[in-house]
Amino acid sequence: MSPTKTIAPEDVIERVAELPPLSASVSQVILACDDPDMTVGQLTQIILQDQNLTANILKVANSAFYGHARRVATATEAVVLLGFSAMKSLAISSHTARLLKTSLPGYGLEDGELWAHSLGVAFIARRIAIEARLAPVEEVFVAGLLHDLGKLILSSYLQPVFVDIVRIADERKEPFHHVEAEVLGFGHAELGGQIAASWNFPPELEEAVRYHHDPAQATRKPMVAHAVHLADAVCMMLGVGLGADGMAYTARPETLDALGYDQDRLMSLMSEMEPLITDTAMRGTLG
Repeated sequence: MSPTKTIAPEDVIERVAELPPLSASVSQVILACDDPDMTVGQLTQIILQDQNLTANILKVANSAFYGHARRVATATEAVVLLGFSAMKSLAISSHTARLLKTSLPGYGLEDGELWAHSLGVAFIARRIAIEARLAPVEEVFVAGLLHDLGKLILSSYLQPVFVDIVRIADERKEPFHHVEAEVLGFGHAELGGQIAASWNFPPELEEAVRYHHDPAQATRKPMVAHAVHLADAVCMMLGVGLGADGMAYTARPETLDALGYDQDRLMSLMSEMEPLITDTAMRGTLG
């Protein structure tokens, strides 16, 4: 197969600029959560200014991932129970939900599948961060949530050659993203890093998104990239948001070594996360 016209850098920049920026309310929550002088009451009032954001935060506060004995009924209770860092990551989640719920024919993903996968990776990465004592765990959650953002832009380029890329990946027994980069001259992970940078996220988070398929290249916080890479592989193995590019995707041995996972511990993680990640109710979380 001869490559299609590769993506010019200026085309990429233009397409990234077309993505909606963080809303004012989400930006306010992020700034508030980073303010050491912010109080629970003040943060709650900022959250309450956005009804959709408030509803989404209450959804996840009452989800199986947090497992509180009683129902969380108010934004104040959510802030107290989950903490400021979680409020920040959930605000970002609320914004990205609207983007990631679309279908992506270029990756063989139907409506909602990318969102289910992204949210699953975020929660698995968060769990890995807790076990590996990576701090802050919510930073790892956000990196997991954003790791496939680049697919939003590349899907339209891939769609005309989708069948050929699937065939080549199958014949070579290579991951889909390797052939994607060969054909387009640009991979979704690299592009995802550019999107994270355009939204003014920290360099460590941009790096984790950019190198989630090759975490050994990360230099700022490589363990975050390793956590996202492993979470991505686990989510694929559990069959959530496979699409076309999950067929030959496995965790790198160096990632398992870096995070201290042997096969028994990996199976234990999968057993723990499977009922949560594959639960239909989880897929409705946050939007």
